[in-house]
Amino acid sequence: MKRLPLLIPALLLAACGAAPSAPDGGRPPLPTGVEVRFPAAPAGSYLSLVTVRGENVYEVPVPAGTTVLAVNPARWAGASARAQELSTLLPAGVVAGSLTPATSGARVTLLQWLMWRDHNTNGTRDEGEVLPLMSHDRVAYSTEATDVSFRSAAPEMQQRWTFKAGWSRAEHYVYLPLNSTTYQRSLISAAVERYTLHEPTPVTSQ
Repeated sequence: MKRLPLLIPALLLAACGAAPSAPDGGRPPLPTGVEVRFPAAPAGSYLSLVTVRGENVYEVPVPAGTTVLAVNPARWAGASARAQELSTLLPAGVVAGSLTPATSGARVTLLQWLMWRDHNTNGTRDEGEVLPLMSHDRVAYSTEATDVSFRSAAPEMQQRWTFKAGWSRAEHYVYLPLNSTTYQRSLISAAVERYTLHEPTPVTSQ
């Protein structure tokens, strides 16, 4: 009988240890450091990551009034299988012979963010539901480090695309040098993966 006081705390500890735990151990999701910023979202909004053809590779609902959303790059990692020869992604109007190096073994995919509002509440993105927001930055995947330069026409631009191997945010930058008619434009892998959606602007916007 003298041992009962010692047994009771032991039994309580055993009971606590036997409590069911959450599949993730009860830990909150770890931040990925990747986020998308935008004007306050209207009710019924979604954030989608799409291919150049508009095919969804990732989608998440956006709470009304939200202006920033953390996203999980593991959810679109499979889109690396969509990588294709870099030459097929160059814009129309590339000046012949201006691409250097002329060949690249890299296979690349470029994805872009968009927001849409489900007006008819059918759960799918229909014509006319995309909000007038955009970003010239791209979610980029490259099978290897690549650095290409080329000239494009209409408007005349000297462009440089530099991607690290793997996934990155391809940061867009463009400017018109003083006393020049040739824009300088770049898409270069950046260390900070923060995307900002804003009102549409031309690719030559400064």
